[in-house]
Amino acid sequence: MKNFTLLLFIFCYLNILDFPHASDIIVHNYLIETKISFAAKSVQVDLICSLQKNNDSDDIQFLLNSSYDVNSISYYDGNYWLPLLFNFNGKDSLLLITGGIIPKDRNVEIKFNYEFEIEAMNDTLLLLDRGHRWYPLINNQIFTYKMKCEVPENYSVLSSGNLIEKVDTANSVFIYECQKPVFKMPLLVFRSDWYQHIEFFSGKNKLEFYSRKIDSTAIIKILSQADSVLNYFSKTIGPYSRNRLVYFEVADFGGVNVGSGLLTIGTQAIEIINKGFDDFLILTIAQQWFTSGVFADFSEPGFFFFTISLPHYLRLMYIRESEGEAAYNSALLKPLNKYKEFAGNEDDIPIIDVDMTNTREKGLILYAKGPYILSFIENEMGKENWELFLMDLYKSFIGKIITMDDFEDHLAKYDKTGKVLSLFKKLISEKGMPDK
Repeated sequence: MKNFTLLLFIFCYLNILDFPHASDIIVHNYLIETKISFAAKSVQVDLICSLQKNNDSDDIQFLLNSSYDVNSISYYDGNYWLPLLFNFNGKDSLLLITGGIIPKDRNVEIKFNYEFEIEAMNDTLLLLDRGHRWYPLINNQIFTYKMKCEVPENYSVLSSGNLIEKVDTANSVFIYECQKPVFKMPLLVFRSDWYQHIEFFSGKNKLEFYSRKIDSTAIIKILSQADSVLNYFSKTIGPYSRNRLVYFEVADFGGVNVGSGLLTIGTQAIEIINKGFDDFLILTIAQQWFTSGVFADFSEPGFFFFTISLPHYLRLMYIRESEGEAAYNSALLKPLNKYKEFAGNEDDIPIIDVDMTNTREKGLILYAKGPYILSFIENEMGKENWELFLMDLYKSFIGKIITMDDFEDHLAKYDKTGKVLSLFKKLISEKGMPDK
């Protein structure tokens, strides 16, 4: 086992630092139709967002790319689609002016019609993700969706969820359905004949890899490793919640962008994995359980603990299982050397107070100190009890958003004396090296 910690705390998540929390708006579902024309260099979008408005506000704030041409926005009153006023009130900030016409505490459907320009494909691909603000979103929401995407002949489409239908006429139409909640809706469009597609079936898992530059032998090796990691977490925490795990190579991307069942992976990251630095691989699969299976609440303390520290400790658990205690201890303790350089001084803060990953020190607190704290908790609980706790936590919150209060409430169920919970609260709330 070789360790490769460079940017492990940065690359793996989600462009979530978007916008003030909007807990009074609950997004349930998107129904979206897109038509992509590379000749016209355009994408046309018709989208219905089903949501619940739980306040008396006269407007709803969405994130949507402010360079887009929005043709119309309307809502369904039960009989008709009626127009709504809107304007871009900031960078990628779309303000929907509802007045008093959208009732409180009721589900409502809002229809968006818009279009935007894209560059010529050349030898690359069209990749639209959360950070592009390509669909109207509200921060800190998870949702289901169904997407219909029409593309020119010889092009293929990938997204999260399952491909439920493909129709080939003059163009090709792909229909994806994601019935389990996700935190983002990716869209990848690419020339089918420019990418090799390798499928890997094991007894329990289906894995796929789309690549342009990597040798098929190396890809099969990666998929075999991924299958082993999937099997471990499925046994230890709970069954993998998606029907497949898909990797898509992106040449100019430096890391791994994690989605639910779909990971875009840079060519450099693939080469690193093939050299034996498999932290990238293990960590991003762990995040299929806690990050993009069980979701964290960005508005609450502990968001980065759940999305970075906990998956990193799951990675260490896999190392212990596959390579032994010595490898586990080395991987656990080595990053602490850099944290110790500033532990307890003015650059250090309690892990519960980390609200951004915008400094080297905060990153080290999350991926070095955070897993070390969890190792203390596992030692106090015992390995068997710790794994029962993780199973219960995952089963209770799969497809839901978890908070630190939820985590601590479940921890208390497996803490007969109360000492473990007290220790955990102490360790996440203080600066410096953990000390019992």
